[in-house]
This record gives sequence, C-alpha cells and structure tokens, in this order.
Amino acid sequence: MELGVRLRSCQPPPNTSQPPPTAISFGTWPRSSHLAVLRGRPCPRPRRARAPRVAAPDSRPLETIRADSVGQGTKLRGDKFFPVEMTVRDCELDHYGVVNNAVYADYIEKAREEVASSLGISRCSIASTGNAMAVSDLKLNYLAPLKRGARFVVMVRVEIKGARMLVEHFIETLPERKLVLEATATVVCLNKHYRPTRVFPEVASKVLRFFSS
Repeated sequence: MELGVRLRSCQPPPNTSQPPPTAISFGTWPRSSHLAVLRGRPCPRPRRARAPRVAAPDSRPLETIRADSVGQGTKLRGDKFFPVEMTVRDCELDHYGVVNNAVYADYIEKAREEVASSLGISRCSIASTGNAMAVSDLKLNYLAPLKRGARFVVMVRVEIKGARMLVEHFIETLPERKLVLEATATVVCLNKHYRPTRVFPEVASKVLRFFSS
C-alpha cells in the first residue's frame, strides 16, 4: 500500500493565547492536496487556529507506554477532546455560498497539527530520524454546511490500535454547537523504508499522557 507521504518544512508551532484545557483541542501529519477545487478567491492572510496551550508533561512514569502495551489496542478516554477554534474565510466558499466540501479535510488536518504542536510532538524530530507519519485512510460524513464568516470548533480525540492511530474529529458551530461534520482518520507511522511500523514511543507517550488523564 502506497501512502504517498510528503514531509513539509519544519516551522515553529503557532502562538496560542488561551489557557490549557481542563478536561478536554493529533498529530502532525503530512498535508494532503485536498484544496485543488477551490475557486481562486484571494486569502490575504493564513488561518491561525486558536487552541489552548497544553501544559508541559510532568516526569511521572507511564506504565502503559511500554512497547508491548502500546501495540495491544490502547483505548484512551472517550470523553476527552482537544478543541481547535477556526473561522470560515471567503476563499473557502464555493459558488453556492457554503464551504467547499474539500476544505473540511484541511480543517481537520490543521486541528491535528495544532494538537501535535501543543503536545510537543515535533515533525522535525521525526523527520530527522528518517521516519515519517501519514494518513492512510480518511472518512468524512457531512451533516450541515458552514457559511461565510461562521465560527466553529474542531474537536479531536485519539485511540491507539497496534500500528495505527484512529483520530476522530467533530466539527461544531459556535456558539450553537450544531454538529456539522464527523470524520475519522487512520494515521500510521512509517520507518525509513516507508513501511508501516508501531506507533513511535515518543508520540505514544505524549498522546497517552494527555488523552488518558
């Protein structure tokens, strides 16, 4: 199975201004080219996703981070999410005045990137070892449209299963909290030969520390 991995340049994580989440905004995955159908409207400034800054992990030991345990289907807390707030831009609309369907894949990718940077997962560090991470499967279920200027939040949660990470995304309008989209991404870790391998220990430890606490 070819995954078509593309590693992007290393950029520092965006500044965030909100306090860390109490009980609830994964992953730095290579960007896919889902936006080919956009209509060419100008976007003067790039989106700056807003997400709470996660406190640095403490030094307490994690018994569940052993290599043998991570690969046996580690289920994390189903009620803990990482929220990332965004706003619809004009260049993301189609001729019908709603967000183009291809743009939603970009929304949830940005949310995963924000989660990764907030948890201290460095794509530069992973790339420096010759390894990579990629989305091998992505399913989206569209429930309602987003319109010009709409504020919304992408809620992200993760489950580790063997060599895969299952990442769930829920997009809701703000402040109404109307469900707009449900999406599930399967993320795999790849070795230097771009073959699937177990979830990298440094990634698993940070994910488990946040989503299982």
